[in-house]
Amino acid sequence: MNYTIETDLKKIKDFGKLRENENFKFRTFLKGQDPNKVDKIVHKLNAEITELIDCTTCGNCCMQFRFGVSDNEIEKLAHTLNTTPKQIKLDYIQTDPYEQYFKNIPCDFLKDKKCIVYDNRPEECREFPYLHKKNFNSRLFGVIDNYEVCPIVFNVFEILKSKLNFK
Repeated sequence: MNYTIETDLKKIKDFGKLRENENFKFRTFLKGQDPNKVDKIVHKLNAEITELIDCTTCGNCCMQFRFGVSDNEIEKLAHTLNTTPKQIKLDYIQTDPYEQYFKNIPCDFLKDKKCIVYDNRPEECREFPYLHKKNFNSRLFGVIDNYEVCPIVFNVFEILKSKLNFK
């Protein structure tokens, strides 16, 4: 493993705009690839790149996205913050007919690029950027959305282009 890793968030965002058409062409290219082979490569790259990038020094996902939260997770947050689930819902959670999610961007639990509830953060926060999951080829719109936000996604996607000889 000998990769040049980009972590500069401004550069990553700029590359996202610059490579938008290329990324959609790559998406189409990936749809024609063996999904099991792609998953295997992505999972390996994700593990390698994640070792090189410390999410806790970035927090960009928490500054850009709202993540879903379950009632059980609200209970854990209430316990962590020494308050009630009702107060957590009032202060931090928005509900629509389909889900509950953190209402503010950036996330209210992000302080100086650090999550103050990190050990008890909700599953969606733990799982992001979802590159360890199966069926990468079926989640490419989300990957492209995350490309200009998350250094891990950006680097995995760029290295994947090279590994699959995408031109």
